[in-house]
Parts: sequence; structure tokens; C-alpha cells
Amino acid sequence: MTWLTWRLHRTEAAIGLLLFGVLIVIMLLAVQRVDMAYDAARNAGCFDNGGSLLCNDRMNAYFVSSSRWSRLTTLLHGVPLAVAALLAIPTLQELERRTHRLAWTQSISRRRWSLARIGFAASVAALVAVIWAVAATEWRASLLRGQTRSFNQNAFELSPAVLIGYGLFAVALGLATAVVVRRLVPTLALLAVGFIGTRIFTTFFLRERYRRPIEETIPAGSDLGSFTDGKDRWTLDETWLSRTGERLSWEHVDRLCLPGENEQRVDVFYQQCYAGNGLHYFRAYHPADRFGQFQLIEMALYLGVAAGLFAFAYWWLTRRPA
Repeated sequence: MTWLTWRLHRTEAAIGLLLFGVLIVIMLLAVQRVDMAYDAARNAGCFDNGGSLLCNDRMNAYFVSSSRWSRLTTLLHGVPLAVAALLAIPTLQELERRTHRLAWTQSISRRRWSLARIGFAASVAALVAVIWAVAATEWRASLLRGQTRSFNQNAFELSPAVLIGYGLFAVALGLATAVVVRRLVPTLALLAVGFIGTRIFTTFFLRERYRRPIEETIPAGSDLGSFTDGKDRWTLDETWLSRTGERLSWEHVDRLCLPGENEQRVDVFYQQCYAGNGLHYFRAYHPADRFGQFQLIEMALYLGVAAGLFAFAYWWLTRRPA
């Protein structure tokens, strides 16, 4: 059964290995070029001092190289989707052509056939996800230098933990859609819409709610200290509050504290105006030390949904009419 499953997947496997190999090579070449440009600037002390003509050239070479290759980052998010499509197509073709009925009339039962298809796809997806996570880690360390522990979207979504979750979720979604729809074009369309839609929903709505954000309020005229310390954080909301706690827009505050043309110390005027009107700064944020927690939460979320989709695909294949 394993041998037969492999034969059915060999064409897609060859295409996938070729494309995946080319992508890995491109990533390694990009990392090498960016690292060489960075090391040249660092060894010359340009990040500490700078100012010389040599440093200007080397810093420019580094930033140009990093900017050029970082454009590829957006495309890298589609790798789990491509893997899912390639793994779902063989099973989809069997169901569409109804050749699976022939296997079920032989010595292969529905359950064994279903477990072989789902188990093979899940195993390959997990292996590819691990390899992809290792490659993406090197990419993050080089192209997203300094953001490897921040809530920057690319830095967060190219981390090993979430990549494994994305990969298995995409394959599970592809198989679950394939066994129900059993048509190539609609299945691939629904897979793309479902995967991209879920990622967008997670990124822009769900992720910030994994934990309750920390909220800080400080009078405008007091020592800002830790409020403006510049620490790495994910700021969700930042606004003004009135003396009664009412939210104020930045435009309203600008109109409220508008310095005159002859004002000598504008900074002092603003501070006095803010304090005189009883204004407060308000901020809601997630600190940087929650990065690892959010990674694990998102991985667990996607793996849980993937397990449910794999179970659904197995149930549908073994319980529904052929």
C-alpha cells in the first residue's frame, strides 16, 4: 500500500522537490550575499562609526542587497499552500476518476486506503515543514536581522513553530476539501481562499487576543520615563484621554493645544497645555517577552484545526457513499 501510494504521488513529488530545491538554493544564495555585505560593513566599523566614504559605500551595498532580497519574503508565505496543493492532487484525481472504487473492491479496505492517503500526506507535510522551518530560520536571521524576537509580521510568521502549524493545516485543509468537493479547480480555489483567509483572520484579528494586553495610563505632565523607553513591544492602541477618561483624537488635541506664532518654547508650551487640560497618555500593548508564548499558542491553534480536518477527511472517506 505504501509503494502504491508513493507511485501515485511521484509526479507531484518530483515537481515539488524541484521547485522546493530551487527555492532553497535561491534563499541560501540570498543569505550569503546579504551576510557578506553585512560583514564587510561591520568589519570596517561602519555600524559603530560610519561617516567615511568607504563606510557609505559598504552600508549602501548592504541595505540595497537586503532590500532587494527581502521582497521575496512575501512569496515565501505561500510555500505551505503550494505543498498542500501538490499533496492533495493525487488523492483528488483518484476520487474524481473514481479509481478508488477499484481499490476498495480488492483486498484494500476503505479504512486502510484512507489511512494510507492521509498518513502519507501528513508525514510528508511534517517533513517538509521541518526542513522549511530550518531554511526560514536562516532567512530570518539574515534578511530580518534584529527582528527575530519582535512582533513584526514577517519575523513572527517565518518562525519555526508557526511554520510547522501552517504546513500541516494547509495539507489538512487541502485533503478535507478534496474528499468533499472531488473536483480539481474548485478544490484548489477553496484551498487558496481558506488558507489565505484563515491566515489573514489570525494575523489581523485573532493574534492580538491570545492574551489580554497590558494597559498603561500616565498624566501628560509627569515623568514619561518607562512610557517612552523605546522597548520592543507590540502596541495595539495609543491615544489621549481627557480628565474624565474620554478618548480624544490626535486632531482634537492639536486643536486644543495650538501654539501661537510668537511662542518661544514650543515643547514647554505643549507640556503645560497638556497638563493644564488634564490630558493623559494611554497605551495598550503586548511586551516582547510574550513573543514565544504567542508562537506556541498559534502553533497549537493551527495544529488543533489540522487534526480536526484530518479526522473529518478520514470520517468522510470511510462513512460517506463512494
